[in-house]
Amino acid sequence: MIEKKYNRKNPSKKRKILVLLRIALITAGVIYLLIFLNGLFTEKEVEIYFSTADAMYLQAEKRELTGEDIYREIAAELSRGPDNKSLRKTIPQEVELIDYQIKDGLLILNYNRALVENHWGGSTGERLTVYSIVNSYTSLENIDQVKILIEGKEIETLAGHMDLTSSFVFNDSLVLQK
Repeated sequence: MIEKKYNRKNPSKKRKILVLLRIALITAGVIYLLIFLNGLFTEKEVEIYFSTADAMYLQAEKRELTGEDIYREIAAELSRGPDNKSLRKTIPQEVELIDYQIKDGLLILNYNRALVENHWGGSTGERLTVYSIVNSYTSLENIDQVKILIEGKEIETLAGHMDLTSSFVFNDSLVLQK
C-alpha cells in the first residue's frame, strides 16, 4: 500500500518539475530575445565624423556606444569632440539635442539655438558642421536622410551659406579617403 501512494505521487512530482523547467526555459528565451536580439544593454560601434586639421575634410572616429538611445549618444559624442588630436571639433559649445523624430528613414534633429548662435561661421565651417552631423547619423542602418531644426523650427541657414530647409544625405566627397 505504501508503494502505491509513492507511485502516485512520483508522476505528480515529475509533472511539476517539468512544468517548472518549461517555465524556466521560456523565461530564459524571452530574456535572451530582449537583451541580445534587440540590442539592449549591448554596445554598438558607430562612426562619428570630425573635421581634419586643415578643415577640408571629415574623418570618422569609431566609438562604442551603449545603444540605450543611440541618437542622443551620437549628439553627445559630436559635442564632446574627437579623441584623435589631429582632428577638430565641428559642433560649437553648449549645443544640445532637444529631441528627434524618425519617419521612414528621415531623422529630424531638433537642436537648441547654440548651434546657430555659437557657430564660428564661414562657408567651410558651416558645411563641416552640417555634414559631421549628417554623416554620423546616416552611417546608421535605419537613417537615410537628416533634417536639422532649431528649437522646433526650420531655419534657412546656420551661418549664411547652406540652405537647411531641405534634408541631407551622406556626403562621401567630404570624407577623407585613407
